[in-house]
Amino acid sequence: MLCLAVAALFVLAWPAPGPTTVDNDLTTFLHDLPDLWDPLWQIGFAAVALWPILLMLIALASRGRRSLLLDWLIAAALAAALSLGIGALSGTPISESLQSLASTGPPQVYVAVRLALATAVVATASPHLSRPLRRIGRGVLLLGAVSAIALDVTFALGAAAGFLVGLAAAAGAHLLLGSPGGQLSTSQVTDALTELGLTVSDVHPAPVRTPGVVLMTAKDADGSSLLVKVFGRDAWDSQFLASLWLAAARRGERVRLGRSRRGQLEHEAVATLVAQRAGVPVLPEVAVGSTADGDAVLVTRLDGHRFAALNADEITDEHLESAWRAVLDLHAAGLSHGRIDGDRVLAAAGGRILLADLAEADLAPSPTDIATDRARLLVMTAARTGRERAVTAAVKGLGPDDLAAVLPYLQAAVLDRATRKAVAKGDDSLKRLRAAAADAAGVQPPPLQKLRRVTPKSVIITVGGTLLALYLITKLAGVDFSAIAAELAAANWWWIAGALLLSPFVQAAYAVGTMGASIKPLRYGPVVMLQWAIQFIAVALPATAARLALDVRFFERFGLAAAGALAIGVIDSTSGLVVQVLLIALIALTALPGLTSPVPDASSTSGTTSTGPSMLMIVLVLAGALVVAAAVCWLIPATRKRIKTIIPKARATIAVQRASAQESLQVLRRPRNLTEMLTGNLAAQLIQAAILGLCLQAFGAEAHFSQLVLVNTLVSLFAGLMPVPGGVGVAEAGYTACLQAIGIPSAIAISTAITFRLVTFYLPPLWGSVSMAWLRRHQYV
Repeated sequence: MLCLAVAALFVLAWPAPGPTTVDNDLTTFLHDLPDLWDPLWQIGFAAVALWPILLMLIALASRGRRSLLLDWLIAAALAAALSLGIGALSGTPISESLQSLASTGPPQVYVAVRLALATAVVATASPHLSRPLRRIGRGVLLLGAVSAIALDVTFALGAAAGFLVGLAAAAGAHLLLGSPGGQLSTSQVTDALTELGLTVSDVHPAPVRTPGVVLMTAKDADGSSLLVKVFGRDAWDSQFLASLWLAAARRGERVRLGRSRRGQLEHEAVATLVAQRAGVPVLPEVAVGSTADGDAVLVTRLDGHRFAALNADEITDEHLESAWRAVLDLHAAGLSHGRIDGDRVLAAAGGRILLADLAEADLAPSPTDIATDRARLLVMTAARTGRERAVTAAVKGLGPDDLAAVLPYLQAAVLDRATRKAVAKGDDSLKRLRAAAADAAGVQPPPLQKLRRVTPKSVIITVGGTLLALYLITKLAGVDFSAIAAELAAANWWWIAGALLLSPFVQAAYAVGTMGASIKPLRYGPVVMLQWAIQFIAVALPATAARLALDVRFFERFGLAAAGALAIGVIDSTSGLVVQVLLIALIALTALPGLTSPVPDASSTSGTTSTGPSMLMIVLVLAGALVVAAAVCWLIPATRKRIKTIIPKARATIAVQRASAQESLQVLRRPRNLTEMLTGNLAAQLIQAAILGLCLQAFGAEAHFSQLVLVNTLVSLFAGLMPVPGGVGVAEAGYTACLQAIGIPSAIAISTAITFRLVTFYLPPLWGSVSMAWLRRHQYV
């Protein structure tokens, strides 16, 4: 479905955005109908929005169905992104596409966004609904498409594109998260086993779920327990997508094109047979074969209980020793398991251990595969039995040398989701487990093996850099660079010289705030030199660690410990953040001009007057968006559990940091120190705003001082959140956008942003290097 929808969208791209002859003929036909049809069009177009909302409310009110909301939200997000992107590429502005969501009239857009979102939700929900509800949903979509055309919201071409975008988004969500369409019922599994010549009873879904695979338990004619694994039509999709994700996220992994259902069955059967012949305790095979529908079936005899379902007192030391013996025998046979966790290690009577599910077994494992298996077993046993018992069993099974080789792999990147949750809920963290295993092996904890290609930081940098690049491209695409060159050439350099002379006073003001954040008395001169030296460090060594090292070394000269020095930086930064937030709130909640107010004489400079919403309205909308986002996160059980887990950890971390820097935190109880902190940071913000005003004056433009303060504060906050050293590129784009928002022409806005950053960031390292040399000469660093 995904491939067909994408192919059809490529075909529609040729005549897009329309209208074509068919579009005009159909629109004319609908307009020629009697006016009594008009209420039906209004109802039909409203139903397109109401039906998906009704489905979500039903799922929210149904126990066991709330997890479907995540599927539908992902599908809707994919549909929205595709609709806006395809529409923009076809010539429909994004603003018009967004307006069409609530509009019941022209302009006609390509793609029909409301129809795309509704189709995505309905198609994603379809496998979970009864036949009458599915038919109602399809009828609503059909009526909504005709209504959108009749109301001039879109053409027939845009309605067709909306359908295809919704189907593509639903198919993508099903590929990512699975679909009931690939799941077999108990009666179907019973029929499949009958085809293989097995007589079974009491067929039930297994407590373990594997994407793309149906797992069920059954009883054979003798009453023995069986584990039935059926590779259905989702098996290839799931394996391919899982392989693609692992190859992208983890080093050493490679993309596998995936095996067919029969290929996956044969691989697991062969791996199980090889392990069984080598004496590895695995689940013995009962039957292997394919059904008339093409489903591949593997039946094994089930014995024992899952480790994940046992309490610590139910797991004996014999179980732990047997588990290590089983995994080492598997490795000695030339196999790696690939999925060691609490669901695939079974504890049987007499202290025996059985390994289940060799679907991901590698017949030619690398040293990383073997070390990963052992690390997973160690973490899994520690999560179930405690750190001491798990480490003791690992030392007995592996020996000190082999255990030391496993230490770099004791990290979250090698663990499955269930094991990570089990570790997070328990008292043993991976760090403590790594330390205990290192002590048992008689070595120092080594650095972790670099396994992850994708980290939250890399995602933020990639997404932020991409958005910044897209923004700059769109902003600079229509800019006359000759006009920018002319503005720079015609600038009044006396104003720029004044801005440059005022620039050092920014750090002089910050020095007052730093003195207020210190519990120890500091001399003003060296602190100012420190602030200027930080300007040099920010460009020469754009890394937080370098600046922290400089701060710690400086404050140690005044008798402060490292924890206290770090606390001073945190307190100072927090006070600066408080000042910035208060400035934004002051401008938003008063009549002072803000981003939505035109600059003085804006008509003579930009030719337009802003008629946008007030700053207060923007703040209220942002606050409402945060509340809605928090409510959605709280409604999703997995996210809610994660938040409940994070909060105690954050409290514990804060308590530890507070205890280590208790002396430095005493400044928060001293009015004089608080006044110095707030005054210094406030003065720095106001001086920066004044410098921005001088740079703006150099190009013949001006703005209200409150606007300059707001622009500087917003950009400082935004650039500080982006993980880009010094905010290079980010700050320039931010100043350009904010200056344009208050009515400054593009050429002047870009010229002012470049000049301001030159004066406040790129030139201060000149005297910052002199300050650094002075600090070294006087042994302050």
